[in-house]
Amino acid sequence: MKKFMRPRPADPCANGGGAPRDAERRSSLSSSGGSPAPALWEDPEFPVAAAGLCERRTRWLRPHELCARPRFLGDSGAGGEQAARWRVAPGEAGDAALCRAAAALALTPALLARVAQPQSFRAAAGYRGRFRFRFWVFGEWRDVLVDDRLPARGARLLASRGAPDDFTLPLLEKAYAKLLGGYARLRAGDAADALRALTGAAVQSFAPPRQPRALLLQVLLAAVPRSTLLLAGAAADGGGLLARQAYCVTGLARVRGAPDDCAVLLRLRAPGARGEWTGAWARDSPQRRALPAADRELLERRAAAPGTFWMPLGDFARAFARLELAHVGPDDWLREPALHAKRPWRAVLARRRWRRGVSAGGPPGAPTAHANPHFVLRVPPADGPCHVVVSVAQERARRPLGVGFAVYALADDAAPRRARPPQRALDVTHCSRAPEVATFFTLPPGQYLVVPHAHRAHAEAAFLLRVLTDERTDVWELNDDNALQAPDAAGAAEPAVRAAAAALAGADAARELDAAALRARLRRVWRRVLPARPSAELCRALVALCDGALGGRARAGELAALAARLALWRAALRSLGARRRLSSYRLRELLAACGASASNKVLEALVLRYARGAALDADACMVALARLHLAHERFRSLDSKLKSNPLSLEEVRRTHDPDDNLLMTSRGRRTKGEDEPQGRTSRRGGRAAGEDEPQGRTSRRGGRAAGEDEPQGRTSRRRGRAAGEDEPQGRTSRRRGRAAGEDEPQKVI
Repeated sequence: MKKFMRPRPADPCANGGGAPRDAERRSSLSSSGGSPAPALWEDPEFPVAAAGLCERRTRWLRPHELCARPRFLGDSGAGGEQAARWRVAPGEAGDAALCRAAAALALTPALLARVAQPQSFRAAAGYRGRFRFRFWVFGEWRDVLVDDRLPARGARLLASRGAPDDFTLPLLEKAYAKLLGGYARLRAGDAADALRALTGAAVQSFAPPRQPRALLLQVLLAAVPRSTLLLAGAAADGGGLLARQAYCVTGLARVRGAPDDCAVLLRLRAPGARGEWTGAWARDSPQRRALPAADRELLERRAAAPGTFWMPLGDFARAFARLELAHVGPDDWLREPALHAKRPWRAVLARRRWRRGVSAGGPPGAPTAHANPHFVLRVPPADGPCHVVVSVAQERARRPLGVGFAVYALADDAAPRRARPPQRALDVTHCSRAPEVATFFTLPPGQYLVVPHAHRAHAEAAFLLRVLTDERTDVWELNDDNALQAPDAAGAAEPAVRAAAAALAGADAARELDAAALRARLRRVWRRVLPARPSAELCRALVALCDGALGGRARAGELAALAARLALWRAALRSLGARRRLSSYRLRELLAACGASASNKVLEALVLRYARGAALDADACMVALARLHLAHERFRSLDSKLKSNPLSLEEVRRTHDPDDNLLMTSRGRRTKGEDEPQGRTSRRGGRAAGEDEPQGRTSRRGGRAAGEDEPQGRTSRRRGRAAGEDEPQGRTSRRRGRAAGEDEPQKVI
């Protein structure tokens, strides 16, 4: 007896989501002569199965299978005008928030062309089924490649559309879905995330019904004249408005003699000229007809563009549930001619990291909050208050942290210092797990501290701080100089210290001791000068500190001064209440008690090298102090040699390292020491890299050294700024009060 088996249904996710074979054959274009064209590209990183739309009826078709003559932005040579006529319609698999952001970007053609570069579906223009898009991700523009297979059901496209034959928006939506990890994650985002990814701006979200009317008006008065894109979303259909339609706020007007609720009018534009307001102050409304002819003509002339209308502020606050403000930086203002009629923001950007044990201090109420990175904002005296937007963004992660920042007011005549818990904050933002937290401030002239923080202490993450102002301001990171003071000799007068010094020196002052011999002598007297038993690493560091000849030995006659210095360090450690272990967040306090100061990068290098679990034991504290003093002594010796014995041209020698990288010794510039594992050293800077910390350029006047994770360019303490590797820089001077002006790019500190 024969057994009949039912044929197994085809996998909807295989071969383009169940598309018939004839559709697959049509996906390869043929030339006019009949010769087959090269096969169209299929994205191996974002296959159909990974898109998240594996339904039985879903087919993945290319634009030529859905439209006879598909177009991409710029195909007709008028990309900006083509995008401005978009009638955005979110699809079943699309994202309404991305559609709203793309509709707002249609009014800025240059910014849209950066995201969707001019490409074509014509074979003569090099069409191969591959399209490239760019998205802003944590301070960098990232390229995303996708093929042009789009989800469809029958002949109906499931993606969003801007025009019947325009496939720019569907492909942009697919690239954004690939960036997020699938179409299913599109619906989890909002318009603020989409605006940030498309523009790279600092995006601030408002809920107009929940905000005081005076604050909403203040924000609009500051943002509308500036290079800020304002995107509004209606709460529900009504009054001619559409809930899923994007509305851009493009202007403001005041009406003389009108009631308070209608004294301020907002000019809005709906891309595609759909969903215009039909209430008060709309076209042909009684309020418009009651105006004098000159005023009525002025309003009509300023709202002559298709889809543009006027709306009272009171009705706007009640009808629109969301308002996103994308504050465009000065670099993009220069790029976009459509924004040149507005004034640019002045922007300062800082990319930093909360690191456990160093700068991950936590919220303002935490005992370690003073360790968070501190940034000083100085508003000079001006005619009026300064409008400031502060934004803190974090990297996209599977488990994002709650991030925020606090703003403290400082006295005008006081030097900026780190905020301590008793100091009351001027404002503290609510910690949010969103990719970015932004707040609008109106600040009078003075000095302020901006302290970004995570929602808990010891949480490590990278963050991006952006400060945008409408007036010239100075912004720099609070930092310390790398400096040493003369040690206090009061502790050396104690009888116990003098006895320990005599025991260490011994009878023969000319005798030379290595690290093992020094350790043997220290073991007999360590209770008088050390907080713990001496380790071999500590003894090696102490020998190097006393070994000016670089021979690996210390003279016994120099050990008396060394004992006094060790006693001073032990007294400073005990003054902080730490006998066995010291929190690494208090290492800066220990250095200050010992007469030393270190920049943020040097302090971070010390903690990374010697701390264990956000704490340093007593021996590690002594080793860190010895290494820091050794770095200063080595550089001081090197600097004096270069000043007293300048190199001649005959003494300039070139050598090659094992990797064939050319190293050059030049006069007064940089030198590669044979005995000192140094990075680049600045002769004028007054610093040297420690033996165990790989350093970049170090500047004494700047008070900074390049750390392990953040490659730095030039750094200046007086200026408080460093040029990043990837950011376009202009030279800035804090002493001159220069800030990013109307013709200056944004600054990176």
